[in-house]
Amino acid sequence: MRIRGMHLKDLTYNYTNYSQTLYDSVKRIGFSFPITVRQEGNSYLVLDGHKRCSILEDLLKEDPHYKRGDLVHVIIKNNGDERSNDCSRGRNTH
Repeated sequence: MRIRGMHLKDLTYNYTNYSQTLYDSVKRIGFSFPITVRQEGNSYLVLDGHKRCSILEDLLKEDPHYKRGDLVHVIIKNNGDERSNDCSRGRNTH
């Protein structure tokens, strides 16, 4: 699977409440894991990462020059560049 960089404004997500602990962590170290999205036409729908996107939105509102910017690393689940599919998982044992 390939990890790609996308701007937050290009992702469709549901603003979700989050804990102060998660907010502080994202502010301090950024995202530890890429956001999972699905491409639908020209849109990218967030499957996993609504809270992290919400935090980044708030961080950018507070400081438009936030040091990490609005770039989000994503994994696109339905674009065909995953390394294995369901039929090969049984054989791949490493």
